[in-house]
Order: sequence, then C-alpha cells, then structure tokens
Amino acid sequence: MKSVSNRQRTHHGSKKAEGPPNYYRQMLHPRGDENHPIDLVVARRVRDRLAPKKLARLERQVMGRIQGDKQPVLELEALRNAISADRDEAFFNVGYEHGLADALARARRGSFRLSNEVKQFATETRERMVQLEAPWQAALGLLECLWALAAKHDSASR
Repeated sequence: MKSVSNRQRTHHGSKKAEGPPNYYRQMLHPRGDENHPIDLVVARRVRDRLAPKKLARLERQVMGRIQGDKQPVLELEALRNAISADRDEAFFNVGYEHGLADALARARRGSFRLSNEVKQFATETRERMVQLEAPWQAALGLLECLWALAAKHDSASR
C-alpha cells in the first residue's frame, strides 16, 4: 500500500531541511524499540494500557465480518492513521518549540524580575512569533518597535 502522507523525507527518515526543525523526528529511535526514555514516560501517562489489544481484537472482528472487497476499509484506516500521526507530530513540534523559546527567554533574562503584566506580554508576543514561524524580518520589525519605545522613554526621562 502506498503512503498517504505527502511529507517528503530524506534517506534518514527526517523531513527535508525546508521549514522549522522536526524535533519529533529527532526524538524517534532507529531500532524501533519501545524502551526509549520518552516512550517510557508517555506509557505511564496513557490511561488505557489495554487499548492496543482491544483495538487489534476489534479490527479482527470487523475484518472478519466484511464480505468482499476489504481494500476501502484498509485505505480508510491508513488515512486515519496518517492524519493522526501528522497531528501528533505537529503537536509535539509546536509544544517543543514553545517550551524551547520559553526556556531560552528565562535563561537570557537571568535573575532580572519582570512584572506579571510584562511577563504575560513577553510570553504572548514570543508565542505569536513562534506560531507564525515568523521570518527574521518580523523579529527586526519587533526590535524596531522596541527601539522606538526605548528612545521615547529615554527622551521623556531627560
């Protein structure tokens, strides 16, 4: 069965270099074992540990009841799985990028304290920049706005 996903991969299985880094693909382990540290943490958070066995049993029952052409059912399931996998990957990457941006901002800030309002503004602005996958020109535009505010504040304090 051909792949239903339109994502292009390199020979290492990761997404081509166009666009943001794919942290999800970087996390995958080549041997395919489920003893990767992230898999172990996630397994503790999964609510129904028997769900994969239940799913396999129900799949066998459904496939046993289908008379004739089973190909449309298999294609439907493959498409559902591809959509689910793409969404999982996107959620992981967005969460990772937001966490990375937040950690970098806190590290750069150091011990300098910000008011709650300023923290909220900084967080919202940073999240919007990450969500937009803003080009570097947008960051320069933001710096220009900050420069204007700093110059206004400097001239008002004189």
